[in-house]
Amino acid sequence: MMLILTLLGLLMLNGYSGYGIPGNKGLILGIWNPASLATITEIPKSRGRHFNNVSTTLKSGNLITSIASDPQKKVVFLSIKDSIYTMKNFSIWQNTSTSVSVEHKGKSNAIGQIAFDYVSKNLYWCDSLLKWIAMKPAYTNDTIHNVVVDENLKQPEGLTLDPEDGLMFFSDNAANSRIEKASMDGKNRSVIVHTGLIRVLVLSVDTGNNVLYWADYARHTLEACNYDGLRRRVLQRLNQVSVTGLQYYQNMLHAVSAGAKTVFGIDTTSGSSLYSLKLESAKPFAVHVYDEETPKHYLDPCSSRGCQHMCVNTPTGPTCLCAEGSRLSTDSLTCTESSWINEDGFVVNNATTFFLFSVLSVNGRRGQIPYLSVSSSFIETFAVDANLHVIYYIDSKNRALKELNIVNKQIRKLASVSSARDLIFDWISNLLGWIEPHQSSIRTFSLNSRTISTIYSGLQRPVSLTLDAHNGYLFWISGSSGKSIMRGTWNRDTPKIIVSSANMGNPSSLHYDVTSSRIYWLDGTIIKSCMVNGSDIKSHIIAVGATQAFAYKDFFGWIFGNKLHFARKSALTKEVDVNAVENAKEVTVYDSSLQQDRRGSCYVLNGGCEDICIPTRSGRKCECDLGLQLQSDLKTCDSSVFSTNFILVADYSHGRILQIDISTGNLVKLPISIRTVPGIAFDKTTTEIFYSDTTTKTIMSTSLHGQNTTLFYTTGFAYADRLAIDDSTGIIYYTAVGPTPSQSYIGVVHRKISLHKTLLSNLHRPREIVLYPSKGFLYWTEFGNITEIGRAYMDGTSKIYIATTDLGWPNGLAIDYTSERLYWTDGLKNRIEYSDLNGGNRRVLTTDNEAHLMNIVIHEHYLYYTAWNRQRITKMDKETGSKVTFMSNHPELGRLDSLAIYADDMNDVSTTCLRKNGNCSTFCFPTPFGRTCGCQDNVDLQSDQTTCQGVSRCITPQNVELPDCVPYPGQTCEFKCKPGYRFANSKYVTCDAFGRWVPSVSSLCIEITCPLEISNGNLSASCGGRVGEQCGVLCAKNFVSVSLQLVCTNSGSWNRETRNICVQTAQNTTAQQKNDGVQTYIYIGSSIAGATAIVIVIVAVACCIKRKPYRYVYKRSSATDDNSYLTFRNGGYLTGSNMPERPVSDQYVTIDDTFASGYEDPVKGTYLNPISGV
Repeated sequence: MMLILTLLGLLMLNGYSGYGIPGNKGLILGIWNPASLATITEIPKSRGRHFNNVSTTLKSGNLITSIASDPQKKVVFLSIKDSIYTMKNFSIWQNTSTSVSVEHKGKSNAIGQIAFDYVSKNLYWCDSLLKWIAMKPAYTNDTIHNVVVDENLKQPEGLTLDPEDGLMFFSDNAANSRIEKASMDGKNRSVIVHTGLIRVLVLSVDTGNNVLYWADYARHTLEACNYDGLRRRVLQRLNQVSVTGLQYYQNMLHAVSAGAKTVFGIDTTSGSSLYSLKLESAKPFAVHVYDEETPKHYLDPCSSRGCQHMCVNTPTGPTCLCAEGSRLSTDSLTCTESSWINEDGFVVNNATTFFLFSVLSVNGRRGQIPYLSVSSSFIETFAVDANLHVIYYIDSKNRALKELNIVNKQIRKLASVSSARDLIFDWISNLLGWIEPHQSSIRTFSLNSRTISTIYSGLQRPVSLTLDAHNGYLFWISGSSGKSIMRGTWNRDTPKIIVSSANMGNPSSLHYDVTSSRIYWLDGTIIKSCMVNGSDIKSHIIAVGATQAFAYKDFFGWIFGNKLHFARKSALTKEVDVNAVENAKEVTVYDSSLQQDRRGSCYVLNGGCEDICIPTRSGRKCECDLGLQLQSDLKTCDSSVFSTNFILVADYSHGRILQIDISTGNLVKLPISIRTVPGIAFDKTTTEIFYSDTTTKTIMSTSLHGQNTTLFYTTGFAYADRLAIDDSTGIIYYTAVGPTPSQSYIGVVHRKISLHKTLLSNLHRPREIVLYPSKGFLYWTEFGNITEIGRAYMDGTSKIYIATTDLGWPNGLAIDYTSERLYWTDGLKNRIEYSDLNGGNRRVLTTDNEAHLMNIVIHEHYLYYTAWNRQRITKMDKETGSKVTFMSNHPELGRLDSLAIYADDMNDVSTTCLRKNGNCSTFCFPTPFGRTCGCQDNVDLQSDQTTCQGVSRCITPQNVELPDCVPYPGQTCEFKCKPGYRFANSKYVTCDAFGRWVPSVSSLCIEITCPLEISNGNLSASCGGRVGEQCGVLCAKNFVSVSLQLVCTNSGSWNRETRNICVQTAQNTTAQQKNDGVQTYIYIGSSIAGATAIVIVIVAVACCIKRKPYRYVYKRSSATDDNSYLTFRNGGYLTGSNMPERPVSDQYVTIDDTFASGYEDPVKGTYLNPISGV
């Protein structure tokens, strides 16, 4: 590599002069744009100095992503693109002749740290695309390396070593990022940090104190913990600065940010900043401390071990390792070559030969290609078992299924087959499968029982068979004119279409990828993929001329003529091509790590864990995020949501909303999925949560349980920062930050009709907003080029600034309605201040150094605030500024921004707007003098100053009454049903934006009706059962009516008990009465004589009990055992207190109603009218 030395001069650090003392110690920076190696010729320790800087520009223009060094040999290692380079004879002044050589070629062109084992002189690196951590002896040829960690890795990027203790630390930035510790041979892995991480790019260690440091690129944090993961702490949270390089050295962390073009240092004890350097154009991505001056002497335990290939120090002593493709012999010193296939890779065949291409081919590495010929066969299709070093293939020449042992190169016949395509191997079920094209069937051969079975037959031209071994799924392409992707199973479940022909062009080359759990295929010239159920179809990369394609980890590969093409999954087209073989037919991945039974591990379906899956030596264990609890099934996570007396806080970094109990400080994570949320508000009346999203530029609404999450409003070119709710009307106020001040404003949105009005415009980055409805004020902060706190009426008029001096970043506002004070936080000056409502009597309540104060709320005697450098909510006495023990520190928390509080104190409201929306048609805005009505943008008020132009009133329906309602759009009114009607459900109705009642007026009230069915009879045909209606009674045969008419009452019931309205006639019926052992039988017939006899008996009874003549009334008794009253029961039997239960009706039963029916009146008709006036 050609190097050009260029002296750049001096780099200014905060404006003080002075020069470093010459020496071979300083900082090395890996620079992007232009790609160069810059050095600061001493190690900065404090602010206020000049530091000499020298830069070496790399003519190749590549990007330096990581740096390591061996100062004892004057060597620097550089990770550049797909290689690691050695720069020898290095000087921090770069004033000597250096030479550069390739130390290792074949690593992926991706971000990943390199680390140097300064005890045993080994070089380690992360490969995030090949998903492994590898090592090699330094200063040796590039022919050997060893993959020390690859199981259960998704995206390893951060790496650091403690060679003295034989330990390595690395990060895996998958969906649930984690940091692990292991021995330097990759054994004895353990997860030490697994919550509150997003993307850990760089790690560094303090080997003297056993402290691990890291930078989280997405959380914008510098953090630390002990080697066992305990005593985790956030040293500093950076304001939108993503750290890409980190190095610990003598109680300092030196860091760089490519995005911020900054080099800076912090104290590891206090977390305070020590120095900061802003570069004008260069982007420093990596940083490394180079120190030749400090003497270091280490005893290498490997020096006397005698390992053949390589040796590493571990906590239990030196351990020998072998290069890939070799295995350690029984003497634990020497290495034996496993087979002619000496490493993982890709097997390609033509008609008679198998060829192995190194897995490093994906990164452009070339070398010798081992091969094995089977000249007596014609290879139709094949599959591999990488664990047993076996190739299975169909020999179409001899019509046989065969097995080729790669180690001893022996071939044996397994079974006879007539024809076969697309051979697959299931390493879990130990089955081979293939398509039999002549029979359009899928067949299988069991390697255990040595039998052939038919799985499916009569398929529609099946081709391109592939397999998901962990779930036992078979996939193939089926159809003639229109092709679909089908899914079946070894158990012969009915095949399903998972991707129909409507979503396909001309599919071919189906391939299931174990790493991503997705199905890939060629659709013309494009590689596409989907989930195993056919969902989430994606288009990836153009593969012109491809005949077969496959996915391998984070790469695509395909055959094109006599070449293998490779590209990263993030690429748009091929990046690497390798000469393959003449007449290449198929290609298959040969990687034993991908043919493991990982059912129940984190690798497959997250191990069945709902939230976090942690790999363990025995498999996996499930864990839960902060604020959730693992349930009894040891898989699912849940939380008990607080119903009252809580604080809501938005965790901007991790996209979550948390609840904090006001009394205990306990924390709960709400089941709400959010993204980048700076603002949050809570409606105490409806218990709705409103939050802003800076990514989508929207305001959303949801419930405490995450149900009914809906889009409330889209803000357009600006994003909503903070939110506030007027509890008088429910209107949402928000601050909007646009690209320029002219596009920044304060707006309001009507909750029910989604109309918008801009109240204040041309603001300088408005942030916080709070409301005082009972006084008609709104307050807000600005912290752009002009920093100030403003006040206006809630309609946007009478705008003034009440605080304009001695402000840094006024991030939070809160109103104390009791003392009528305005409190605010200043993130730059790190203090909390307060004033009266006019900005007068301004006082500093407290300071919290380097906290970066953010939001604030008040409840009773206390205020609560968030700060970016505090992983908690802090509670404080609002009068004295004294802190109160409240919430534990949680380093897993991200950037805490907005707060909302829900307690049982009263809401501050405008009584004018609270009642009937102040009679306004659209917006009711509280003011100090009452209220003003307002309209949406570009609409004017009419002359009545209450109604907006174009507003349509809702028409009052006929069946309801609205006694106290102005039926404007958005208004909710309580209604009454007119007589004869009752409420269908709610008592409230809302007029929508289009002048329609919601719910529909036809469903508000239901007409009250009485049931039209009676026992043993019918009501007259004209009877509708309406309130007040009189209906005739028609009894069934052998039944007579005790009343000629029924009247429907307001309650929806008849005025008489309908179960006894029709009674059975007494013909041929014996009435029996038992009293003191004497039975009296009364025969009741249809003759007048019989009726007369009954009358005589009744009169006699009446005389005995001295009741009024003509009418007997029997009330329902309150006790069933002691009631001495008698009553008439069914069938005409006379019953006493010892007889069965009495009528259930509470109505009186009269003698005239009971026995008078059944008599014929020649004058009045069939039935006698009830006796009245007695």
